[in-house]
Amino acid sequence: MVKCLSNIFILLVILSFPYYSQRKDSISTKNRELQQIKQEIAQLEKELSNKTKKEKETLEFLERSNRQSLLIQKLINNLIAEEKQKTFEIQKIEEKIGEIENKISLLRERYSRYIVWIYKNRNYSTLKFILNAGSLNQMLKRFRYLKLISKQNKKDLRMLSDSKINLMKYKALLQKEKEEKEILVAKKMEEQKKLEILQAERNELIATLRKDKKILAAEIDSKRKAEVEIKKLILSLVEKERLEKTRQLEKKLNDKTVKPAISYTTLENFEKLKGKMIWPVKNGKIVRRFGENKNDRLNTITINYGVDISTKQQKEIYAVAEGVVSAVEWIPGFGSVVIISHNNEFRTVYGHITNITVKEGDLVKSGTVIGKVSESLEGNILHFEIWNERNYQNPETWLAKR
Repeated sequence: MVKCLSNIFILLVILSFPYYSQRKDSISTKNRELQQIKQEIAQLEKELSNKTKKEKETLEFLERSNRQSLLIQKLINNLIAEEKQKTFEIQKIEEKIGEIENKISLLRERYSRYIVWIYKNRNYSTLKFILNAGSLNQMLKRFRYLKLISKQNKKDLRMLSDSKINLMKYKALLQKEKEEKEILVAKKMEEQKKLEILQAERNELIATLRKDKKILAAEIDSKRKAEVEIKKLILSLVEKERLEKTRQLEKKLNDKTVKPAISYTTLENFEKLKGKMIWPVKNGKIVRRFGENKNDRLNTITINYGVDISTKQQKEIYAVAEGVVSAVEWIPGFGSVVIISHNNEFRTVYGHITNITVKEGDLVKSGTVIGKVSESLEGNILHFEIWNERNYQNPETWLAKR
């Protein structure tokens, strides 16, 4: 019964704060996203666990494992974002508690001075104190002074009482926020352990599959399909942003207070980066150029809409320009893919990426770490593309010469 009343009290406290109502919708949206990710992870875990040893040593199983890794990374990034938000809220509540405690201290000090004054003048009645004045003018002054002190004293007592109640409320909320943060940290650590185990299993599988020439050929074929999927995704983003601009314009015509969700015009000029753009990885080497590429070992020709850059294991990947993360997806052949939208309708694509540190909607600067290079059957290779609206560009003409 006591616990129930305590929970009701905390709920009433939370509902009384304005920031709670402001975040209510975003929290509901996040919870739905997290729930969907968890359901997808659970479904994949079930499918993968039902596979035989032979079925697990296939390219399909590797791709499903890659997708599972991305979903877990998304879940971890969401938990990290929530943890940061909780830390911010805890800090604000602690600041508020400090303000209230200082206020209580000042009120107590003022009230103590009043009590001391009463004690010192205990032999004088109020009437005697007024009548002992030397003149009528002084009598009026003493009367007003006593009236003011009495009024201020009552006000101080009310403020002291209200401040103590507010202090209790904020301390209850602080305790709740700290407990919720502890749960988030525990969940994050649990998912990180899962991801570490999954990545270790994945590395073992890659070592096994790398020996099979047929599987290598199948991966190259999946890369062909992946290029088509990336193109579809880019076109989808172009159309989505076009519709969003139209919707914002219509709203603005009807409501002048409406502000656009994202303004790409304020970002750095992407076109000015041509020929001097930073590389998405340090000390990388282009092993598959833009356009047609022949694989002598498999005697196949593929079309590359970007460039493939060979790097050392787990090399950090950087955003090449200021922009907004518009997609974090899984595409067979390229694994986890991050797409960043920039000024002037430009977009950059980063494939074969792991340990992703960004989420959709994040604003990134040039040089921001967005993840690390993932190991594939061909090695540690980053796939990098540049698009302008619906047209792919040759990244080699944009990247700074080395």
